[in-house]
Amino acid sequence: MKKYLTVFLQGFGAAIGFIVSLMIANAVSPLPQFITEKTPATGLFSLPVAMLFSGIVNAVILVWAARRSSFKGFAMTGQLFVLSFGVQTFQTQIETGYFLSAFPLLHGNFEVYRLILRGFITSAIFAALVTLIVGGFGKAIRPAASFTVNADRAVKQSSWLAVIYFVLYMLFGYYVAWQSQELRLFYGGPAQLNSFVNQWLITLMGKPELPVFQYFRGVIWILCLIPLFKGFSGKRVELVLLSALALGLLPTAQLAFPNPLMPAGVSYYHFWEVSISTGIFGALCAWFIPIQKAE
Repeated sequence: MKKYLTVFLQGFGAAIGFIVSLMIANAVSPLPQFITEKTPATGLFSLPVAMLFSGIVNAVILVWAARRSSFKGFAMTGQLFVLSFGVQTFQTQIETGYFLSAFPLLHGNFEVYRLILRGFITSAIFAALVTLIVGGFGKAIRPAASFTVNADRAVKQSSWLAVIYFVLYMLFGYYVAWQSQELRLFYGGPAQLNSFVNQWLITLMGKPELPVFQYFRGVIWILCLIPLFKGFSGKRVELVLLSALALGLLPTAQLAFPNPLMPAGVSYYHFWEVSISTGIFGALCAWFIPIQKAE
């Protein structure tokens, strides 16, 4: 009972810590008025519910990773920061930049970079807070890591896993997100749904570099997970589940907020598209890349 109470209190403290971290980041680099005045009253959720949802998601994933980490001190903080910032901010905002034409409020300014800055600040503060909450700065001995990552193996596995990521991106992009007419029109697509093949031929004619861009995004997803793999002390099935949740929910929890850049209907379809496709990808990465250490 004491163990479960400790986990609950750590998760509760981390959820509050994430909300505080987010508020500090927004105070340091606030959104400009021309964006805030376009913010709707609600998105997928109202602002308080979205804050709670995002706080719980971040707390569960990072506290779980921290409790299973063999690292301590600032090494643990770095591990958590790479997972949080890389998955939640960097990967999402480089795609925002790639599809910038769909976001007129971001044209002719530096707001994409400020979005990245706010995410950087939030993740840095939150990673340090979680390390403190789970006792990572204490003198207690941490459990030994169960896995290692061999560089040659990681490169070989990543080369084909990144292809799988692009395949998942195409499948879920069409069969989940692109089924929404509102989403298609938001990105300048057709009102009437094309076939899978025709739509992707049209997309690739307009953006022939898209496969390369998404392939390297697949590689970056893997790089964000490497510190988690190297420091994880649990079983592989647990690592697979944690990786799936991390890649599935960290990038999408922010879609719950009232969003001046994207209508709630578009956010809804993106939530399911990304959470399922990258969740599957995260599970595959955890299965194929880390090597179990001999006991």
